[in-house]
Amino acid sequence: MKEVVAMSRPRSGPTVALRLLAADLRARREAAGLTIESSASALGVHPMTLSRLELARTAPRRATVSHLLRLYGTPEPEMEKVLTSLEEARRPGWWHPYRDIIPDYFAALIDLESAARLIRTYAPGVVPELLQTPRYARVLLELRYPRAAAEEIDRRLGLLKERQQQTVAHGRGPVQLWALIEEAVLDRVIGDRGVMAEQLAHLDSFTRQRGAVTVQVVPSGAGQHPLLLSGSADIMRYAHHKFRDRLIVRGLHPETVTVTENQDAVLAYLEALDTTAILASPPTTHLRTGENYPVTDTGQELDP
Repeated sequence: MKEVVAMSRPRSGPTVALRLLAADLRARREAAGLTIESSASALGVHPMTLSRLELARTAPRRATVSHLLRLYGTPEPEMEKVLTSLEEARRPGWWHPYRDIIPDYFAALIDLESAARLIRTYAPGVVPELLQTPRYARVLLELRYPRAAAEEIDRRLGLLKERQQQTVAHGRGPVQLWALIEEAVLDRVIGDRGVMAEQLAHLDSFTRQRGAVTVQVVPSGAGQHPLLLSGSADIMRYAHHKFRDRLIVRGLHPETVTVTENQDAVLAYLEALDTTAILASPPTTHLRTGENYPVTDTGQELDP
């Protein structure tokens, strides 16, 4: 069973694309009936070199992958497909221009997020980042980074906007997002009443048009549910069968996030999400925007 990886300090790690490539090469070697030692000998490298490649700890060169694919008896059309995936694995992520403000551990999280096909999220305190409006997000960024200059906050806001565009922009993105939001989140004033009115109207738009985003509110009167024992949490699911679901639990400090593919942990949170979703409002239930704050025409774009 895999151990939970608590990312308590910045560190770099393999991308999803590199992990999938490594898993594919390992599967092809095993299907060919070859050991790491025999394959490494044919390649003219130390077995540890090939082992690191199969563990996605290094990004191989094109010539190395081509040699291995021929060794494993891979048909020519499949070779081209694998080599194309290699180019993808070696290509910098879209977030690369923001590396001056994001440590390696956060880049790894963005990579996991960008590669997901389904994200289920539980929001007990504030609106999930992928659904935040610019003004709502700015208030929280200033709270999280109290010593940051205005220029840095602008950069972080730009990064969040890119994340939203890459995933759930306008509710029609490539990622399915299912958000469970506690009712207290809607009642908590972040910024001022105008900021909240704008944010709630944005959330409510997803209940009026069914798309890739599903929003459910957990009523305060729903009583106890298993997610009350948790903080903010995400489960990310991927299209490729070789890549397991990831559970991401966030803390107060940005570096106290915990990421795991431990199946017991993932299943526990999935069951808790399912149980809580039954208690929550149906996805088509409109939010109480008019009762909470006056929603007026601010003349601003709601979708960041």
